[in-house]
Amino acid sequence: MSMGKRQNWGQPHQVLPELDLIKLQLDSYSWFLEKGIKKSLKEVNGDNGIEDFTGKNWVLSFGQHRFGEPKYTPSQARVKAVNYDMPLYVEANLRNKKTGEEQTQEVFLGDLPKMTPVGTFIINGIERAVVTQLVRSPGVFFLGDRDQRSGRVFYRAEMRPLRGSWVEISVSKRDVLALRIDRRRKMPVTVLLRALGYESDEEILELFEDTLKQDKLELLKNTLEKDDTKTKGEALLEIYEKLRPGEPAALDSARNFLKQLFFDTRRYNLGEVGRYKLNRRLNIEIDPQKTILDTQDFVAAIDYLIKLQNGTGKVDDIDHLSNRRVRRIGELVRSGAFRIGLIRLERSIREKMSLTKTDESLTPSALVNARPLIATISEFFRRNRLSTILDQTNPLAEVDNLRRLSVMGTGGVTRERASFSMRDINASQYSRICPVRSPEGPNIGLVTYLSLYTKVNKFGFLEAPYLKVKKYRGKMKVTDKIAYLS
Repeated sequence: MSMGKRQNWGQPHQVLPELDLIKLQLDSYSWFLEKGIKKSLKEVNGDNGIEDFTGKNWVLSFGQHRFGEPKYTPSQARVKAVNYDMPLYVEANLRNKKTGEEQTQEVFLGDLPKMTPVGTFIINGIERAVVTQLVRSPGVFFLGDRDQRSGRVFYRAEMRPLRGSWVEISVSKRDVLALRIDRRRKMPVTVLLRALGYESDEEILELFEDTLKQDKLELLKNTLEKDDTKTKGEALLEIYEKLRPGEPAALDSARNFLKQLFFDTRRYNLGEVGRYKLNRRLNIEIDPQKTILDTQDFVAAIDYLIKLQNGTGKVDDIDHLSNRRVRRIGELVRSGAFRIGLIRLERSIREKMSLTKTDESLTPSALVNARPLIATISEFFRRNRLSTILDQTNPLAEVDNLRRLSVMGTGGVTRERASFSMRDINASQYSRICPVRSPEGPNIGLVTYLSLYTKVNKFGFLEAPYLKVKKYRGKMKVTDKIAYLS
């Protein structure tokens, strides 16, 4: 019996792009190995390198890094119950400041676990996967709370960094703008403005000249009346006393304290994503590479808060995916293990340099001890809550494990403190996160799974796939190329 040619009376479907379900893990870890390590070493070097405590005798700086060959293959590592890893070597340059003598050596920094071709790690012969974490994005958020007695809504602004102190500016019941740093004691927000260089009342009022015309509640006027400080020095001492009660307050100490609080890259970091969110939310233009706060950030946030309390502007939905980002394996290893290990290594290098006189012989290999770095990386892969034993029920379960999203872990929330709104389904999750699948029990809504064609952009935000529809000769035609909506 001859078979006739099949006829399709419907419209041909668009061909979807090739699906790579573990690309998320592979790309992120390769970024860490190529760029993440380089950035971390540059961060530890600082402007002048690692100096001894006096800053007059020795200085050590790290240069290019390379990886050695793994000792075992993945199958051998499983059989022998060892790690599948590779050695990390870095060029270290040591300079004697007194004599000007320099030595350059390649030093061993430790063994880094190597990712298998299927996106997993082998630790002590056991195959493990690192779960992607969904966290609140750094930036500025405007929220409102309704007062039960008066029925009024009082707004507040929260400035959250990747690393550093939190700033909260809120409107009190007496229509005063109050400032809290790291949830310590409140103070008028004008104290911070004076400390940043706007000393007189006239200068502060001039900053918000256009906004004051809309300020029917006289928020700024009430705040200035509440503020007891009049000069920059008084404001600096006020901040120091509120944040460090009991310590003797000196002007130089207070000035350095404020600088370390918001304007020191080692102690405060918004990250590129935080700067992007601040610029976009406050409608300001500051260099995207500047990852510390700027005076303009504070001024713009206060300005928006005054307008918001007077009825202009909108609040943020903290559970919307535009305000939450994913931290993938590369970022988790870099911030949770590698950076901490380098800081401990830096401390031990400083101590050794300070104990060695300039007329004694010293080499970079004698200073660099790989143990702190090895210990933190080992701790991360073995005990971190996001590092799990791979679910090997079947091949699909393995892939499923690698596409899991969790809001728990370091920098996230605990299941005891998670709110109902965090566990609930948000409209922004559709086509990005599976709205149906989540484990039953205490983890419901806290552990979810990525959709098939979800894409993660460079800032860590999830993008939704869609097909563009164009009008062609009076008919609607679907383009054959998928675009992504952030």
